[in-house]
Amino acid sequence: MAKQRISTLLCATAGLAALVYTIPVLGQQGPESLLPPGFNDPAPPPAARPASPPASGSSPARPADPTSASPAGATALPGATDGAADTPSDADEEEDDEEEEETEVRYDVPPTARRSLKAVGLFTDASGGFPADAFGTIDGKFLTQVVRRTNGPLASRWGTIMTRRLLASRTNTPRGVNGADWTAERGWLLLRMGDAVAARQLVQQVDPDRYTKRLFQVSMPIFLANADLSAMCPIAEAGARETREATWRMAQPICASLAGEQGRATALINQARGQGWMKGTDLLLGEKAVGAGVQGRRSVKIEWENAKGFSTWRHGIGQATGVEPPEALYAEAGRQVDGWVAQLPTASLATRMRAVPGAASLGVLSNRALVDIYSVAYEDPDVPSELKARGELLRTAYAGNGNAAKVGAMADLWDGASTPRDRQSALVLTARAAALVAPGEDHAGEADRLVASMLSAGFDEQAIRWASIVEEGSLGWGLLACASPGMRGTISEGELDDFRSNDDSADYRKSKFLLAGLAGLGRVETGAIGGFSETLETNVRKENSWSRAIAAAAARGESGTVVLLAAAALQGEGWQDIPPHHLYHIVRSLRQVGLNGEARMIAAEAVSWS
Repeated sequence: MAKQRISTLLCATAGLAALVYTIPVLGQQGPESLLPPGFNDPAPPPAARPASPPASGSSPARPADPTSASPAGATALPGATDGAADTPSDADEEEDDEEEEETEVRYDVPPTARRSLKAVGLFTDASGGFPADAFGTIDGKFLTQVVRRTNGPLASRWGTIMTRRLLASRTNTPRGVNGADWTAERGWLLLRMGDAVAARQLVQQVDPDRYTKRLFQVSMPIFLANADLSAMCPIAEAGARETREATWRMAQPICASLAGEQGRATALINQARGQGWMKGTDLLLGEKAVGAGVQGRRSVKIEWENAKGFSTWRHGIGQATGVEPPEALYAEAGRQVDGWVAQLPTASLATRMRAVPGAASLGVLSNRALVDIYSVAYEDPDVPSELKARGELLRTAYAGNGNAAKVGAMADLWDGASTPRDRQSALVLTARAAALVAPGEDHAGEADRLVASMLSAGFDEQAIRWASIVEEGSLGWGLLACASPGMRGTISEGELDDFRSNDDSADYRKSKFLLAGLAGLGRVETGAIGGFSETLETNVRKENSWSRAIAAAAARGESGTVVLLAAAALQGEGWQDIPPHHLYHIVRSLRQVGLNGEARMIAAEAVSWS
């Protein structure tokens, strides 16, 4: 009977609708949705909740490489040199100035084809993006600082999905900032979060003659992250002139070679060698790229053991020319590089498969994309036996003979994951399969993980069917309390204490996040917030300057500002780095600006992974 009461507490929304949100992944022609049909649709009036169940027991000219910034470290500014060359001397600059006078760059863009900088983005609110006025009238310089101080990947997969959608949306350029500069900041953050494809698509929305120095600085590492040499060619001359960075200067001979101008390419690469634009392995990579052009005749051997440290140059040129950097070099990169490599067609299967779990955990790959990648790998005759076995389990999870076989295969996939990121990736991998399993007492032992798997990909409607199966006070119960699309009534302190009694996390972190998430969602009895906070010795409603800023943005209805401030507060390697009061203010503010689905999923994710 207690399970029946829990079931009535969590009310489903009826019916499935069209895809709600779209985000570009894997370099496809069009954006792919990371969310299932019906996610975040408004809920119908929920049934009344019955009585609660009983309790139970570097310098400005040479900024840092994006891979070197730790999520919790100081703000890194975009760079293109990657430590590959010394700053050019005055004599070099005079020679370059003479050459620039002879090479005037012209852009023939008809007036009717020119794109405005007042609003730059990949899709509008009508096609799944944020509204054009998502930032209201807030000062753009403030938003720029927020974006710049958000370092690298976020602790939250759902926070990343939400922020990527905002950054790629065609929103109005905030007042007080140049549209090209604002696009640069957005693209730079997308790259730091692991989405190199969307970052490239975004910066290419700006016409070449409207590029600013900041956009040039950001675009080079973005193009290199995609191993896309052709993307830099339309702006290579201007990029070298505006930034004087080694990578943009080296782009000139590479692009000349790609255009079949081997004489000019040879002259420029000789100049690069003589003036020391780059040295060692980096120069050899540049020569390798020149040799890969039309009628290129250079044969260059790359000895990676001489390369010390990862850089976007080494990644991008190596991948583009078929001399993939070794695993040891990638091991030195930030985890955002997993997102780049997982989306990179030129990467070898082995390299991509090493990156795929991290990319899924980041929030760069969807469940569907993840299944597709594993399916391709499974069909490869040279796939390692371990990966082949995983493919067999995945096939059984989705198409096995009966639910028992499917759930058993999913459990084997989950148990086979050795790290938190691998475990989260495994849950994402099985999300759609879990959603197809009919709720039943036979699978009650795996109910918690089945629910967590479904919610990792936004299958909230399918997850709440398990409300009558999960045990009261269990992890699955807590996840559904957060993720239910519609709920009437509030959670009592006794119910929260039931959850705490089953909480084996360090310092009751799951219980703290459950309280913070439910309080932000408005699903906890008012008195229970204070009482349970005392029990847990925490203050989930703690305020500071950040919380006041996000609350003010929510009061003004600025969904874009709220998301950026939420992303800034979600920086870290994992949820262990996020204080519970951050979750409370994030969820409360998201809910206030109409991002209810994101609020529920982030709250559930915090409970699941804290």
